[in-house]
Amino acid sequence: MPLAQKGQIMSTEHLIKSTWFYRVEVEKCKLNWFLFEYACKLFDCIKESRDKTLEKWRAKRSDGQLAEFCAYFAKRMRGNVYRHLYKDQGGDIVDEVYIFDYCHANKQRETDALLKICEAAWLDHLDVCSVCPVACLNGMTLPSEFFDRMERGGYFP
Repeated sequence: MPLAQKGQIMSTEHLIKSTWFYRVEVEKCKLNWFLFEYACKLFDCIKESRDKTLEKWRAKRSDGQLAEFCAYFAKRMRGNVYRHLYKDQGGDIVDEVYIFDYCHANKQRETDALLKICEAAWLDHLDVCSVCPVACLNGMTLPSEFFDRMERGGYFP
């Protein structure tokens, strides 16, 4: 399946707000920035998908609802970051429970289509991050300057 914007981090303007990924100053860490970027990547991939099932699923939701789902899903992937770092190969990359917990009325084929794109976006995001000089997955609890940049109005300084 071709990925929307494969190999790119994210677009700079999004409905997903970086402030959704922290409540207090200490939570402005690299791990939460990584999850924010994944949410943005997932949003872009779902929006640009040509999968017929996803197109129908997306048509029933506003962009705001889609943004909220992507942020929720990204936050649920926190445990997957730890499994990735510690090379735990057991289990699935993403879990359909994450989707069912949020989208109760989904049909199985909708959930399967979402799982497929969530996993593809996850793997692409990990690939991009593996060469990124910011190294969010190393020193995950260290502060990330990008949250403050976003609050000032942009991703770049």
